[in-house]
Amino acid sequence: MLKPLQEWICDSCGKIITSPTEGYVIWQHDNNQHDFDFKIIHKFVCEPPSYPSSVPLNDFLGSKGSTYLLSFISLGKIKARGQYRNYCHVLDFDEFVDLYRRVQIPYYEEARKKFNNPQLLADMEDASEVHPYQEEVLKQIIEKY
Repeated sequence: MLKPLQEWICDSCGKIITSPTEGYVIWQHDNNQHDFDFKIIHKFVCEPPSYPSSVPLNDFLGSKGSTYLLSFISLGKIKARGQYRNYCHVLDFDEFVDLYRRVQIPYYEEARKKFNNPQLLADMEDASEVHPYQEEVLKQIIEKY
């Protein structure tokens, strides 16, 4: 089992990133400066040249990381004025929420690899929108599926 919020699976090579200091979060931009295709990778080793943005994985962890992530979708009441009132740089919210959960919710990183399991999908069919992503449920997903 991966150490929650300390180890990740590299989206480039598929091997384990064994420490936040070994990882980077990378993403691309479209012509309208919308961010997309977020990936967690091994720093320097697995970074493809076509990704213009990269930030150390540590910057996305904890409350500081949560604050950073939220700035992608809103500048908040202090900064969101005038032309920045409806500021949002995220192109695909589901993809962005997946990144958010990977770096903020314990056990999500490992459990997400099982989300296509037909039995898991059947078992979660009647679950609320919150239930599958709770820490204890994610832990059960890892152990059961």
